[in-house]
Amino acid sequence: MKILFCRHGETQWNKQGKLQGHLDSHLTLEGQCQARRLGIQLASHNPDLIFTSDLGRAMATATLANHNLNLPIESSPLLRERCFGELQGLHNSESQDLWGAYERRFIDNEMDIEGAESATDVLSRVQHFLKGLSYINVETLVVIGHGEWLRVIQNFFAGEQAWSNRQLLPGNCEIIEFNLQNFRLDALT
Repeated sequence: MKILFCRHGETQWNKQGKLQGHLDSHLTLEGQCQARRLGIQLASHNPDLIFTSDLGRAMATATLANHNLNLPIESSPLLRERCFGELQGLHNSESQDLWGAYERRFIDNEMDIEGAESATDVLSRVQHFLKGLSYINVETLVVIGHGEWLRVIQNFFAGEQAWSNRQLLPGNCEIIEFNLQNFRLDALT
């Protein structure tokens, strides 16, 4: 199975410098255009199904990208962005202590932010999602999610620690292609 991992389109909070996590903001006009262009790009891959995070920005991206594809869309909370606890919804000029803890997220699994999700907790969701793919019979799957979630899955495939910053944060509506043909889903822990 070929999987096309994609990040959602640009949101109002992306543009404003606010951290979203499990919170949400609407796509900007540019984000809507990115999602439509994503649909055009995806068409050349002949996808069979779209899986999306259940957060609004990812679902809106999936809907716009799917306009001409006319594919079934399924959502899953397993694809949600990493929860950043009490930092969610704050502008990058607010609460320098929390933003400092956020910037240190690549040093260790845990962030010193109340209510924040660990990188290995995100990895657990990633692995649970991947295990579920063994029951899906498609050739090409589109997965629309979020930046930090996508970084964790790229770290997993690269054999890195879940919290590593060796993998770049994907751009809005960037496509990251991965082939599961040589990957044993039954070997997931």
